[in-house]
Amino acid sequence: MANTEYEISKELDLDALVHLENMFVEFGREDGMAAGERNGAIEGRVMGCEKGFELSREVGYYAGCAQLWKALAQQDPSRISEKTLKKINSLLDLIESFPRQNQLDDDVIALLDRIRGKFKTVASALQTGERYVDAPKSKMFY
Repeated sequence: MANTEYEISKELDLDALVHLENMFVEFGREDGMAAGERNGAIEGRVMGCEKGFELSREVGYYAGCAQLWKALAQQDPSRISEKTLKKINSLLDLIESFPRQNQLDDDVIALLDRIRGKFKTVASALQTGERYVDAPKSKMFY
C-alpha cells in the first residue's frame, strides 16, 4: 500500500508541475504581447515621422521650384509662355492641396504621384533637367 501512495503523490506532483509550467507560459505570453504592443506603437510613430519628413521634403522641393519659376515668369513674361505658366499654377495648386496633417481618408501617395507627374511636365516645358534627387540618408539614425 505504501508503494501505491508514493505513485499517486508522484502523479499529483507531475500534474502540479505541468499546470505550473502552463501557467508561467501563459503569463509570459501575456507579458510579451503587452511589451510588443508598446514597442510596436513606438516604432510605428518613429517610422511615421521619418516617412512624413521624406514626403514633406520632396513636396517642399517641388514647391520651391514652382515658386521660383512663377517669380521668373512675373519678372520677365517673355521667358515663360502663358501655357507653361498655367502648368506652373496647376502644379502649385496640387502642392497646396497636399495635406499638412495626417488624415486617414487622404490618398497621399496618389496625390504625390500627380505632383511628380505635373512637375516633370513643367520641367520639360521649361526645357530644364530639374528633378528631385533624394538626399542621402543620415548615418546618425542607423
